[in-house]
Amino acid sequence: MNLKSLNSLEDKENLDFRGKHRDLPSTNRSFGSDLTRVPLQTRDIDKEDESDPQRLGDYAKDIFSYLHTIEQRYIPQYGYMRSQRDISEKMRAILIDWLVEVHHKFKLLPETLFLTVNIIDRFLEKEIIPRNQLQLIGVTSMLIASKFEEIYAPEIKDFVYISDKSCSKEEIIRKESEILRVLDFNITTVSPLRFLERYARISNLNERGYSMAKYFIELSIIEYKMLRYKASILAASAIYLANKIQGSQIVWPQSLVENSPYKESDLKPCARDLCMLVQGAEKCSLQAIRKKYSQPAYLEVAKIVIISQPHK
Repeated sequence: MNLKSLNSLEDKENLDFRGKHRDLPSTNRSFGSDLTRVPLQTRDIDKEDESDPQRLGDYAKDIFSYLHTIEQRYIPQYGYMRSQRDISEKMRAILIDWLVEVHHKFKLLPETLFLTVNIIDRFLEKEIIPRNQLQLIGVTSMLIASKFEEIYAPEIKDFVYISDKSCSKEEIIRKESEILRVLDFNITTVSPLRFLERYARISNLNERGYSMAKYFIELSIIEYKMLRYKASILAASAIYLANKIQGSQIVWPQSLVENSPYKESDLKPCARDLCMLVQGAEKCSLQAIRKKYSQPAYLEVAKIVIISQPHK
């Protein structure tokens, strides 16, 4: 179904974005590594990272202390959807689910996906739009995020192709200029991935637990209500939940109490919501993230079954 045909639908939430992302050719990336997939085998990580120019062990504590102070600077406020008259939370979820598939086919960095969603939400917070503009805003936001995060970003023609030409090159260029002006060119934001990497390495979280935690925070981008949680508490709660599921005796170790703003009791509300997302993922109609994390490359962590809520 073409997005442009939605004006005639009585059910305004019944979106199905046009696109050829399943036919996209594989892209070989010569440069740019995903730092979030570095094996987590550390102890005193800041001491070990003193000579690492990417991790900056000498300054890591100061860097993350600063990130905690600014993480709410450029984030959308939960509740903004009430001002939108023609789109809904469900429409937002369908758009992001489709963009997850596009992101995966393009083999983009994880940060690009989180920045894309941040740009979409911040723009929708400030501008009331008709629903026939939603896919255009989605692909344009991913174009902006790709230019910001990637070494080799997809070109505009690639986004025209994946939208099955429902978004033209000229429309994307105009929308890119509009989005950047509305956001006052403030693109830099702190994603949960940066905090997740830090907390996971401090706690020496195993590879399966780390894949679980990434799955949890990626599920959260689909769910509008998760906007109520800031990036660091999403990351911390994901690790807490992963440790619970794996049966760890200490789910929030002292090393994380000392190197984060959170105690175990601070994490339970967010962990509860994440747990509910995981429990409902199999029956949810939006399956892009679950299919992605059901692959061996992600240790098939999306296949986990939670019988009872482990946050209690």
